[in-house]
Amino acid sequence: MSSYPEWAGGVVNRNYHIFNNLLENESVSRIIAVDFLPFTLKRAIRNWRENILSGPKGDIIYRDFTTKCTKINEKVYVFSTIDSFFSTAKVIEKLKGVLKKIKKNPKEKRIVWSYFPMFVDYFDKIDNDLTIFDAVDNWIEHPSFIKYKSKLKKNYKIIAQKSDLIFTVAKSLLDLFKNFGREKNIFWIKNAVDFEHFYQYQIPKGNLLKKIPHPIIGYVGIIQNRVDENLLEYIAKKNPKKSFVLIGPLWPVFLRKLRRPAIEIKKLKKYKNIYLLGRVSYKYIPYYIHQFDVCIIPHRLDRFIQYTYSLKLLEYLACGKPVVSTPASGAEEYSHLIYIANNYQAFNENIQKALNENTEYLKNKRIESVKKNIWKRTVEKMLNIVEQFI
Repeated sequence: MSSYPEWAGGVVNRNYHIFNNLLENESVSRIIAVDFLPFTLKRAIRNWRENILSGPKGDIIYRDFTTKCTKINEKVYVFSTIDSFFSTAKVIEKLKGVLKKIKKNPKEKRIVWSYFPMFVDYFDKIDNDLTIFDAVDNWIEHPSFIKYKSKLKKNYKIIAQKSDLIFTVAKSLLDLFKNFGREKNIFWIKNAVDFEHFYQYQIPKGNLLKKIPHPIIGYVGIIQNRVDENLLEYIAKKNPKKSFVLIGPLWPVFLRKLRRPAIEIKKLKKYKNIYLLGRVSYKYIPYYIHQFDVCIIPHRLDRFIQYTYSLKLLEYLACGKPVVSTPASGAEEYSHLIYIANNYQAFNENIQKALNENTEYLKNKRIESVKKNIWKRTVEKMLNIVEQFI
């Protein structure tokens, strides 16, 4: 669902954490990381430039004009191609050729572990002992994939029928696969947090918050469709003396003919108390969260949000911060520690409430609530299920 160079460049998501914790696990001998398989021309060009023309350093074990496989070290190989834009059969053919070059130990079990519902041609075509699909969100309901809704429905049905194991990030995704006839060997595995990374922090050389007055109400994440810009506009109007800081890249909707932003960003730029700081390295994200007075999750109340589980909520709590959120999936688990708002007025009132009620006691309670919910344990749980199944 991502590319290896994106991870190296600071893109951090569920599959990034799982990949890195699989690497650290002794039972995993090698990982062949298949970069994001493009299905649009724009993404194909980007993949070719970032992953094939340049890409990670290492020993190249296969290369042609559209494909490259690099051995990073004894445990990691990265396979990049843009052939999926032209023919998924070519992807399978080249990947099988690369797998022949990477000699398999007779004792090894080969597992195909996928996050990408746009590509399902690996079933029955790649020699393996187990297929796993890890469902992150419901792409059928994602506003950026409306054009591919029919294809995604077909693909989810194939995934439901042919995967040996299915993991889901949200409980509601269990029902999605149930609707496609799948009820056995499907497990709800929630997101976790890189606790040590967020509990402590490194100070960046240039502090982007230096001239921004407190109280700071902050959000960290991609500025995309799920962010309710009307809610942000409402709370900015109601709180002219509070600073609203948004950290994260603006995600353009690649399916539109015009390259417009995912949300009407002009609405936000006209307010002097809204600060759009852009992408910040994952290395320094904890520092900025620690400087926020209140953290917010201003997501739209739509069907898509029902199938998510907020990673940023866990990261906010690991920093001990008060959180105001719309009722996103998973938020109810922490309802005793965060403020959940069903409408704009309640969201606004909860921001002030969070500022007034913040204490050292509550800070410690928030930290303790996620302290043991770490990725290492989550991946161990996944591998225990895998081992039992094998």
